[in-house]
Amino acid sequence: MSEFPELDDVGSFPLSENINKEKFNQFYWITYKAFIGKADIFTNKGIEIYYINPLIEAFKLKLNSGVQIINYPQFMNMNEQFLRPISDYEIEPNLIDPGKAFISEMFILERFAKKHYEETGNSLRVKLCITGPIELYVKKHKFTVYKDIASNFAKSIKSFIKNSIISNQYLKTSIISIDEPSFGYVDLANINDSDLVKIFDSCLDGINKREIATQIHIHSLKRADIPLKTKNIQVITCEYAADKTNKISKRLLEQYDKFIRVGITRTNVDSIIAEAIDMGRSWDYLKTYSGMMSLIDSKDIIKKNLYDALNMYGDRLRFIGPDCGLGGWRIPQVAYELLHRTYNVVNEVKNEIKKNDI
Repeated sequence: MSEFPELDDVGSFPLSENINKEKFNQFYWITYKAFIGKADIFTNKGIEIYYINPLIEAFKLKLNSGVQIINYPQFMNMNEQFLRPISDYEIEPNLIDPGKAFISEMFILERFAKKHYEETGNSLRVKLCITGPIELYVKKHKFTVYKDIASNFAKSIKSFIKNSIISNQYLKTSIISIDEPSFGYVDLANINDSDLVKIFDSCLDGINKREIATQIHIHSLKRADIPLKTKNIQVITCEYAADKTNKISKRLLEQYDKFIRVGITRTNVDSIIAEAIDMGRSWDYLKTYSGMMSLIDSKDIIKKNLYDALNMYGDRLRFIGPDCGLGGWRIPQVAYELLHRTYNVVNEVKNEIKKNDI
């Protein structure tokens, strides 16, 4: 393998335990409106306490865990985060005014990254994860998909992406990920495969794919044939740690010139808790800090998953990391430990491979 796959993460993260979720949501939308009005959000004490500080604290945990390309901490519901502004500022059904589509987290992180760069000389790489057009469509309109409406969702997604990419000496958007967790699990009516390919592609039109890697985050590879046929999606993801049958042949990736991101650490905490209870462990213990920590995959399990992925995909394996988002783990320090344990395993495997190559 010429280059070892890079470590990134996906989606949600637990909100700081001392921040009320309703207060966070309230100030999230206050911040969004302030962006629309070009107000200075950094002088608002409520925004600072309930939105900016929790976001920066979570980002620091991810940074300190060793993640190479850090997904901005997503505290908002993945659908509401985009459906609400699309609805509030639409100029056609499900088509947002392009000038009012923002991922405000990115601009807050830009300010942190500038300070970090001035203090350390180190620039930061971030991942911009955004809910995909079919996921948003199904959430709002159910499973009968009309191409024109779905295309408007895709155009809206494109505006969110275009307005939120940051690339300077201290912060660089290195990955854009279209998040489609239901795709492959739900049956869609009234839409053909060719139109689905076009809809996904249109989200990413104009992205410089030599500078920014483009991913689609799907939990199931059952309909991987659709992203394989796209021209703008480079990397397909899979939730391998939770489901070892969730794989695709390297030959297909090579045929379509695609790459893969493999999840090597489980994040489906509800299922993990259920397994632990079935094995006789008590819920009273599992919901404690120690109990939650005990649910994280061991280094041996993570290492096996990583070696499996390396053996299956070779140079088609471009990214690795935890399966999905970590919001369900409730405690930020537990989520940090999961990321850090994954990082430690990745480093151990890198060193083992280097020794074997000598």
